[in-house]
Amino acid sequence: MQKKPTIAQLKKYLRKYNPLNLSGASFKLVSAHNHIHYRLKKNEKTYCLRMINPENYRHKEWITMDEEFAILKALESTHLSPKPYYVDLKKFDIPLIIQEFISPIKCFNRIEMPSKEQLQGVAKAIALLNTQDITPSNFPFLEKYTHYTYSSSFIKWQKRLFSIEQSNQKDVLNWIRKIEKITSKAKTILEKSESLLEETDYVFSFDAAHGGNTYWIKKENKVVFLDWQKVSYGDPSFTLARFLVAMGKKKGQEVSKVNKTIMLEAYLKQRNVPNFEKLLNARIFERQVSDLVWVLWHYVKSKKRKSVEKATSIVVRYEMIRKKLLT
Repeated sequence: MQKKPTIAQLKKYLRKYNPLNLSGASFKLVSAHNHIHYRLKKNEKTYCLRMINPENYRHKEWITMDEEFAILKALESTHLSPKPYYVDLKKFDIPLIIQEFISPIKCFNRIEMPSKEQLQGVAKAIALLNTQDITPSNFPFLEKYTHYTYSSSFIKWQKRLFSIEQSNQKDVLNWIRKIEKITSKAKTILEKSESLLEETDYVFSFDAAHGGNTYWIKKENKVVFLDWQKVSYGDPSFTLARFLVAMGKKKGQEVSKVNKTIMLEAYLKQRNVPNFEKLLNARIFERQVSDLVWVLWHYVKSKKRKSVEKATSIVVRYEMIRKKLLT
């Protein structure tokens, strides 16, 4: 397995190739999860050096650095993403991007109670994102991330549950059986909304629009999205549903009706999409079920030592969906 680079290796790379005149810049590791982020500072200017984390078990899931850079360039005039400065696919051991640095203090995960203005700002930003001419025809790599129906979700649920069935943990096996019953019922419900999805106009979506990747820039009253490793083309309600489902103090709680109303109204003022509320409700449900499956799958893949119930939010998520299916 390829290893994460050391700061010494990165400093050597900057000295040798001097991209953006950054030789001698100071380094600070900001995060190292799905991707690795370093803050670079030189001459009072701050940058973010970003690369896929080769040690993360999901490292093959993401779009490549050149694909991500192309997306950032396409979005540059909208100011919805960090400004891209430089991409290198060959000179360093791991492909990397150098982009604008956005302070993590500004992310929605750190905002305890988002204001109406902030929620409206996110909805307007998502509406603007959905109008961009970023399609499989002009960005061919998007074809493999195109989802015309809910069937791609059904397939992913099955694959993820199947991939962890070899676990020797009794609690994991018990949860697989319980979740399989949920996904079976969810599939039946979502299939009823397939015709609405098939009739809508598809759009470019940011699939990782949760609170940790959504930033409020107070001085400018604007929203910026970070970490563009997951994008798709399809359901216009996807990005808004992703944000709403991920909001809240407790992971796995039901979507706030107040937040949903505020954001739905703000979105529709920017884009008039037929049947959008119905599409949004269906996608919220699909995301909630997908997250339930993901929590168990991620627990097994990341080899956590505590029991499923103690290490994850699986109980809260399961009970929320189970109650929803009973109504």
